[in-house]
Amino acid sequence: MKNIKSLIAVLALCGLAACADNTPKTFSGFIADASMNTVTVRALTADDTYTFSTMNADKSDANGLLLGAPITVDYTGKLKDGTAATKVATDPTYAEAVGKWTMPDPISPESVMGIEIMVEGEAKSINMATLVYTSWELQGEMNKILLKGQSLGNGQTIDFTETGVIAQTADGNYTLTIEGTGTVYTKARQ
Repeated sequence: MKNIKSLIAVLALCGLAACADNTPKTFSGFIADASMNTVTVRALTADDTYTFSTMNADKSDANGLLLGAPITVDYTGKLKDGTAATKVATDPTYAEAVGKWTMPDPISPESVMGIEIMVEGEAKSINMATLVYTSWELQGEMNKILLKGQSLGNGQTIDFTETGVIAQTADGNYTLTIEGTGTVYTKARQ
């Protein structure tokens, strides 16, 4: 009888261990919301969202957890709201791109012109009435983004897409060079 009880206890423990899935898993998507201890991620290919606890997660590659940023969440266990993340990582180019990029206005040197790149793919021109930036996205290559907008003038509206290359200078400043134009903007420090 004692052996049967021991056998049942061992089988029960084995059954519980089999149900516990602690294999590492990854969930990728875009940041829909973030707080001090959570991040809500919208799936890459669906409208499904999951909120992960980031309280004890490795955030060394989180890059600020900005809205709209592509993110990869490592976790163990079952995917459900409240699952604890073990690591969160975002694309560093996204965080580097967000901000105000300006250069001296060649017509009015005491003022500046440029682009404000915002979270969730939004962009707007700074003091440029005929070159209207509207959106941006990651290009897929490190330090490269695509800028989209419209060129207005002479009664015409022409859609455009430009490639911007982000670089960091030796003194720690960031530059955004528009390929094919020679235009170089400097990121304003926050």
